[in-house]
Amino acid sequence: MSFLAIIVALVLVQAWGSGDRVHRDEWFYNWQSRVASMGLMAPLKLALAVLAPVVLAEILLDALHPVLFGLLWIALAVLLLLYSFGRRDFHQLMERYRHQCRSGDFEGALLTTFSELGWASPKDDPGSAEQVNSLVQRSFAYEGYQRWFAVLFYFALLGPAGALAYRLLQLGRHQFEPELTEKCLFLLDWVPARLLAVTFVVTGDFVSSRDKLLDSIFDPSQHASQLLYHVGTSALGDIASPQVAAEADPQLAFGAQAAVQNRELGSLLQRSAVCWVAVLALLVLFL
Repeated sequence: MSFLAIIVALVLVQAWGSGDRVHRDEWFYNWQSRVASMGLMAPLKLALAVLAPVVLAEILLDALHPVLFGLLWIALAVLLLLYSFGRRDFHQLMERYRHQCRSGDFEGALLTTFSELGWASPKDDPGSAEQVNSLVQRSFAYEGYQRWFAVLFYFALLGPAGALAYRLLQLGRHQFEPELTEKCLFLLDWVPARLLAVTFVVTGDFVSSRDKLLDSIFDPSQHASQLLYHVGTSALGDIASPQVAAEADPQLAFGAQAAVQNRELGSLLQRSAVCWVAVLALLVLFL
């Protein structure tokens, strides 16, 4: 039933373009505010904020499992999975970034990263177009990972409640006990991020990326965004530079190349998604 719920959720996301129709997070932010006012220690506040909704979801799932041959369980699992997928239209964000690259507007691209993706911070302070591109591409690599792969990983491992727990931690990472939440997410990202990095190597340029994977995968201190960026960009291989007029501004020339790199990164993420859906299907058939 879990695999059926995954397929239904993915079909709905493809039909809608994103899961925005079920992404209503006001209830969780209101619940966070109530927990924050209780005067508890930080670990207890984070546990209560995340685990209370997760436990409630698990109770409902258990109650619905025997009803109507599990159809109500599947319906609730699909709803929870859709809710657990990432926010915003990822493909639209990438297309906007490519447009900014082609126009040489790297300052605007940086501001977009701060406001929309939220994985970068002013402390990064990139001083050149190349540094901005590296920062933004790293943000996109992590955004592409956390919006679907980590969610499916914990859905398959722990069920719908596990996927919900991961999404709630992501929702609270900047506003609610951010330091502790970041530590929890670092631990939760450790295994699935490395699995996706392996998938990048398999579905991308194996020869160019295998050494980068071996250098990064066993580094216990490397953040998921750094790992995915380094392995992912290596898996893109040699990207053909677009034809740009010889008299063009060097920043525009670099912007055209950065746009191509971003497009190829999006394609790599899509191939990886297809690969893991096929893996899940095979697991269902043979296990």
